[in-house]
Amino acid sequence: MKHKEDLRITKTKAALVKAFFGMLDTMEMDDITVNDLCISAGIRRATFYKHFNDKNDFLSFLIRSVREEFDESIKTQKRTMTTKEYHISYVSTLISFFMQYEVAMVKILKSPMRAMVIDIFSEQNYQDTRLKLLESERTGAHLPASAEVVAAMLTGGVAENIVRWFESDDRKPIETLKAEISGFIDHIFS
Repeated sequence: MKHKEDLRITKTKAALVKAFFGMLDTMEMDDITVNDLCISAGIRRATFYKHFNDKNDFLSFLIRSVREEFDESIKTQKRTMTTKEYHISYVSTLISFFMQYEVAMVKILKSPMRAMVIDIFSEQNYQDTRLKLLESERTGAHLPASAEVVAAMLTGGVAENIVRWFESDDRKPIETLKAEISGFIDHIFS
């Protein structure tokens, strides 16, 4: 059972997250200091350091929190869809979810945090995908390769396409990106 966090700590962390995303609207990520973050969140530096070692520790927490929010948004899809439907929906949900944080995503992907963001999301996506593929194999689905290989290819390909889309100065429409990735997934599972 997950340990329930004290309400004051939850509110402090929520204030920091809100402040961080607000600051990203007008500042580059590398320019945001712990002091700026604390002032914007209305907390003392000592309180910040009570919960986080430094800005990178906070950013790691932030990325994991966003990932948990995403996991909650797709939890019910995991059981009710075929493998192909699940993966197409998963990608669409992931892209839509990242669009909620578009300004932050673009700035984070241009920062030294890029690799950490991709690693955190990719690792969990790989695990989710692998488990869904193994479940599908148990129920008779035929995969073009082992569940591990298919999961790694899907995870890596999806992550790379989403990252490149966010980084592009000449973006195709988001619906086109979703359709292209979904078409590829459809082809793999056909």
